[in-house]
Amino acid sequence: MRRYHITLGATTTAGGKVISASSNGSINGKKIALEGDAIICPACKSSGKITCVGPRIPETWNGKKVALENDLCICGCALPPKLKPNQSLRCQVIEDPSTQNVQHETGGPAEEAQDVLEQFFSLHDENNHAVEGFRYDLFVNDTIHVAAVGLQDGNTETITGDNQRLTLVTWPTVEEVDPND
Repeated sequence: MRRYHITLGATTTAGGKVISASSNGSINGKKIALEGDAIICPACKSSGKITCVGPRIPETWNGKKVALENDLCICGCALPPKLKPNQSLRCQVIEDPSTQNVQHETGGPAEEAQDVLEQFFSLHDENNHAVEGFRYDLFVNDTIHVAAVGLQDGNTETITGDNQRLTLVTWPTVEEVDPND
């Protein structure tokens, strides 16, 4: 399942609008919204706050969760409206949790104990094409692991091991212009 990041100006299923985004990051020049950021809701004529719900890859700014598609607007509406993304460049791809515990015919408890968790970030556009032209820093448990490297087919380096908390910082590469051209 893909869940797109929510940015300033994104809407809700009730016609509301994200009016604050407190992260230091942006997508296409619009700040990324976080849990607790403000929403104005015309349906109930009140303001609300973003509440993060559902499966997600842990991703935070300033200690707050990043808002994703289908998170909720907690306002005066009886049924909380869901957030709708206004960008299609950045998302989280969450695996179906029902497939995580599937045991294969050849696999038993001994093989299961040898399973290794591999984590990476994957940046793809709305047509599932790898996004290029970005560099990134990858932090593992708040320690820099790789710095200023390019994506490979839209993917970051793979980190192996349980209980690893990954943080990704990306920025577009800027092509240098030759002043003699």
